[in-house]
Amino acid sequence: MAEAENVDKEGVEETVKEVLDGRREFVMETPENEILHFFIAAPTGEDIRKADWQYSKVYNQAIVDGFLTQAEMAELLESKKIISEEYTQRLETTRISLGAEIFKLENLMDVATEEEKEAVALEVSRLRDELFRLNQRVNGPMANTCENLAEDARTDFLTSRVVENKDGTKAWADYDAYRNEENTALAIKSRFEVMLWMQGLESDFLENTPEQTALRKIAQDRLDRAIIAEEEASEEEADTAEPETEEPVAEAPEDLELPEEPESEEAPEEKPKKKGRPRGSKNKTKAEPEKDE
Repeated sequence: MAEAENVDKEGVEETVKEVLDGRREFVMETPENEILHFFIAAPTGEDIRKADWQYSKVYNQAIVDGFLTQAEMAELLESKKIISEEYTQRLETTRISLGAEIFKLENLMDVATEEEKEAVALEVSRLRDELFRLNQRVNGPMANTCENLAEDARTDFLTSRVVENKDGTKAWADYDAYRNEENTALAIKSRFEVMLWMQGLESDFLENTPEQTALRKIAQDRLDRAIIAEEEASEEEADTAEPETEEPVAEAPEDLELPEEPESEEAPEEKPKKKGRPRGSKNKTKAEPEKDE
């Protein structure tokens, strides 16, 4: 029995670990340079039902308060010439051009030069910015419609329920705690991350678009080539450098008077000895007289 309980306990712990490890993580840096880690967990059925109820409540209240629906806002924008055939045509043309350039960048650049790839990537970036500006002409007013206000309320509620700390505890005790969060940056960051998560987008999706990926690779390749060229230049300079030789001793100029060397004392010369009788022989040799015959 005890063994069965241990097996069940281990299974529960493993399941909890898998759930915690499967959460989506995002970080936030505080003004004190502290890195805070948060996680997004899947909402429960109760969380989804309460979020839908929050949507209905805010939508009905917006109707009572006189906010326009999306259909009514669209009619108003058309009457004000904000939405027109020219605008719609330009929007559609930009979308088609963007799609074509992205396809070219991802599928037709294998044999292209680096300059050609860079030109296409920059064109994709330009078209994406233009499409964003065109959409903002409509998205801005539409943000204040009954549907969008209600959708914002549902997202806020889900954010208060799915954002967790590392140990699995909720970042906020309830919806009111989230709405009264004093750290505004944390609340906005959490809401943004939950919106991306609901749409299936990664936190760094803007950095990993096809054009940004291509431009980043081009920049890295250029940097690598510059580093290799600098290393080769340094090696070539080292190989062609003249070997170091000993510096020649400087010769004294001809007109420079060198100090005279002191004369060395010579031994006195020996006087030659006189030849003659050996000293000590005082008898001289006398001529013998001739004998008479």
